[in-house]
Amino acid sequence: MLKITGIRKSYGETMVLRKIDLTLSKGEVVGLFGANGAGKTTLLKATMGLLPTDNGWVTLDGEDINHTTYEKLSYITEEGSFFPDLTPQAHGEFYRGILPKFNIHRFEKLLEFFELSSTNASKKARTLSRGQRAKLEIAIGMSRGADFILMDEPFLGKDIFTRRDFLKLMIAMQEPTEGIIIATHQIDEIEMFITRAVVIKDGKIVANEEMDNLMAQGGNLAGLITNSCRYDDGRVMEFFDFGGGR
Repeated sequence: MLKITGIRKSYGETMVLRKIDLTLSKGEVVGLFGANGAGKTTLLKATMGLLPTDNGWVTLDGEDINHTTYEKLSYITEEGSFFPDLTPQAHGEFYRGILPKFNIHRFEKLLEFFELSSTNASKKARTLSRGQRAKLEIAIGMSRGADFILMDEPFLGKDIFTRRDFLKLMIAMQEPTEGIIIATHQIDEIEMFITRAVVIKDGKIVANEEMDNLMAQGGNLAGLITNSCRYDDGRVMEFFDFGGGR
């Protein structure tokens, strides 16, 4: 179990995370939602141990996150962690050499799916397009053999068909021993693939709902996010209501 307890994080006078408590179990696919600036990326980085926090702690199976637990966590982000002068295939060979649990079979399947193993096989990462580099990042992150995979906007730069196909592939590939958390704005596309939805507003968790329970009550993901964030969709109409009958 990945457990986040009492995490607080501020930048100067700005409080970004306010006492976040959250757990992620293996086998789950958790969607992390919220407006830009809500604290999603900060939370994922703090969970990975990439950011110092003001208070709180993160444990993995009861052990504090440290250099001995990093191999059990994988972080996929648009920022990229690839090597510019290595080809996609060479990345697989490199990670297989340093990560005992690296799943080279899954990696090669993902390269094939993302069309990075044929015409782009000999290209160095720095010569790939932004979208292709993002796909390489996903292939690496999904193949590390980690217990928990954290994704920060993994669908940027990908068309709607690639996003949908990847979600199906991700679920088909997920092992019962893997937990996944995805921060994304692609609400409609991901709704049927997640098991739980967590919504953050102003650095606080304002909703944490099992999708089965939500749907059994006749709800949906868009409604959960809208209601928990207290979004007023009438503001737009009021803004354009100039009192002239328009």
